Amino acid sequence: MVEANVIDFAYTAIKALLEVFLIGFTGYIFARNGTLTKTTLKNLSVMSVNLLTPALLFSKMTETLDPSLLVELWNEPLFYFIYGGFSLLWSRVGCRILKINKEYARLCDVATFFSNTNTLPVSLIKSIALSAGSHFLLKDADDTPLKVAARGVSYAMIFATLNNILRWSFGVALMGGMDSKNKSAFNSVSATPRTPALTRNASGIHDLPTSPALASSSSPALDMLRSYASNSTDDESDELTPFYLGAPARPISPESRRSSISQKLCSAVRGAQKIWNSIQSCITPPVYAITAAFIVIIIEPLHKAFMDQNHVLYTIWSAIDMCGDACVPLILISLGGQLGVMSAQAAQLPKQQNNHLSANTASVPSATQADRGHIPPIVIREATESGGALVEIDDNTETGSEIAEQSISAAEQRKGIVLVLVGRFVFVPTLAVILLTTLRVMFPALLPIMANDPVYMLTLLILSSTPPAINLITVSQATGKFETEAAQILFYGYVLGIFVLAIEVSGFLWLTNVLANL
Repeated sequence: MVEANVIDFAYTAIKALLEVFLIGFTGYIFARNGTLTKTTLKNLSVMSVNLLTPALLFSKMTETLDPSLLVELWNEPLFYFIYGGFSLLWSRVGCRILKINKEYARLCDVATFFSNTNTLPVSLIKSIALSAGSHFLLKDADDTPLKVAARGVSYAMIFATLNNILRWSFGVALMGGMDSKNKSAFNSVSATPRTPALTRNASGIHDLPTSPALASSSSPALDMLRSYASNSTDDESDELTPFYLGAPARPISPESRRSSISQKLCSAVRGAQKIWNSIQSCITPPVYAITAAFIVIIIEPLHKAFMDQNHVLYTIWSAIDMCGDACVPLILISLGGQLGVMSAQAAQLPKQQNNHLSANTASVPSATQADRGHIPPIVIREATESGGALVEIDDNTETGSEIAEQSISAAEQRKGIVLVLVGRFVFVPTLAVILLTTLRVMFPALLPIMANDPVYMLTLLILSSTPPAINLITVSQATGKFETEAAQILFYGYVLGIFVLAIEVSGFLWLTNVLANL
């Protein structure tokens, strides 16, 4: 292999990043001028997840992988969780040292753990593989830059699929669970069929089902139990009360027994349905695409049919491949559009808050409003050590309404941003370089794919250093926590990421070249 110097690697990295930046910047411009809106971006995301990304996965995996290579990929999910462990270690220790708010620390955990595993890595690897200085990524004399790019995309998309599966389960759990407004109440309380329910008389006091012999009796114990029953609420029922009062327990009728069995069966069915719904929510179209690709690769005659240009199945594969080629530019445009929408919202947020405060604090109840019994909302700013909370209280409803916007101080927010970005751009990549270099040099037989395919090493290195996933804002919206703070982390992460990645990718190319020549 021809040796290359650091300048050549830097040129290759900057050229690849510039291509990514230019495509993403067009999406940013379209978002700022109103062409790309939230609705449009959501539709593009749906199309990407349901069609283009599965097409990219299926076409690239079936084109470049074979059964022996699939067996060698056993370690890639392991590397995903190792990177995740590094990320959580940094975030948890850093938040404790910096004394960051516990709830805000949850956002830092998610932002550090879930990195961008599809938009940036896929486009970077594809651009690098097709550049003139990527000859050291060829694994043998029959290899081509197109095959290198396809293999790199396949490796990266396996990471991306794991990220998508865990985001709405483990990611939401890290954030502290879904917001109460987004949860559906599924617990119900039913009266036990074993004893008659306590009824209230006209005075609102519980009538106790006692035996005739004890109905007129009086004792301190009975008086105490009657007092307890008269003070209990509708939600309180003690199954053993009739026993203490001397009432004979009613025999369990066949109808009651059948009702109890049917309730247990319904409860078991509901539990099984919940488990199935949880599993089904993780099985996304990309997972179906990977499964289909594995089946095609394992069944050798079917794999050959898909790759044979004279076979009808090749026409289907070619159409899928063309859809997959549209995935990378579309997700880059969507990424730029999402950043543009977030920056526009961040610019309008202070004005909206000022207008909201001035409009509500300046309002004075008029005589007409007082005659109608209408009390205007009161906005209170509660000063706290963490920056305060905005609470709106409306007394026009029976119970009143309270809208609280959880916020933190600017200093604490800066700490969180620095913590996340140092973790994503410095800590995790450093440990990844040490780990991968040690495995490549000391244990080459343990991971033959790392020794035989340089693009695998490069892909793992790039995946360790990407900024937080853009879907961090979606997780924040779903959980109802720190949406503005998540947008700030993403904005600084992607602005600084362009410059940081240029340096890091240059180093990764140099390291991959050195290790490939061992």
